[in-house]
Amino acid sequence: MPTGKLYTREICRLPAARLPPNFIQQLPESFPRSGRIIHNARNQIRVYSFKGKEINVKKFCIPPIVNRILYSIGWRIPKAKTTFLNAQEILKRGFHTPRPFGYLIERSAGLINYSYFISEQVQGFTPIRRAENIPALIKALAEYTSKLHQAGLMHRDYTPGNILYREENGAYTFMLVDINRFRIQNKPICLWFSVRNLMKPFEDDKWLESFVTEYAKRRNLNVRFCIWYVLFLRHTRNCYDTFKRTLKHLPFAYLFLNKPLGEK
Repeated sequence: MPTGKLYTREICRLPAARLPPNFIQQLPESFPRSGRIIHNARNQIRVYSFKGKEINVKKFCIPPIVNRILYSIGWRIPKAKTTFLNAQEILKRGFHTPRPFGYLIERSAGLINYSYFISEQVQGFTPIRRAENIPALIKALAEYTSKLHQAGLMHRDYTPGNILYREENGAYTFMLVDINRFRIQNKPICLWFSVRNLMKPFEDDKWLESFVTEYAKRRNLNVRFCIWYVLFLRHTRNCYDTFKRTLKHLPFAYLFLNKPLGEK
């Protein structure tokens, strides 16, 4: 871990968080050797227990050099801070996401290093990719997504792993996670962006068509066009992702790619 005069930390903690003393301040030293790992890929998530409650800490990897410079000079807001700010606004508008407790950003010689986002560890919610009653879920999610967009909120990584749900007596409650890429505005999301946002929640094209159909009905949109457009976008995106994977093997690709924390 970097030290010295050129090493700094930006720390923010909500007073109501009731975290252990110096919990956030000590994360750079304590994170690698404490907590329970629940996710270990590009970023790493550990869970800590304190006085009967669980605390979720997400450690973001060091960005590739191009993005690292943009974050460091202020052209972009670091992911931990963005997630913290987005969470507060989402909750303020009446939607669910884990309650934020704070964040920490490390810098060395002015360049951003690792950053940490601290929040509650949510219990009782399941990613929609594990849902069993898909038809009922689709109708509920379409209604929820419509309300989300009309409230001026749009998850820019609206995938099966980032949408959690809980079902009680046929009623669905949804919760959003991994919210650093999020559009927030003081007016409804325009229909053009709203429809583009529908291409990821379901991996199966059949379920995706049903989801788009239900959403279009709630927004009084042309169902046929929405289905065609969303499937076109999805297949185009799949081709792009395949092309992007080939670029990872080119020289100098490391300048534009993250180094996963889960790599050995």
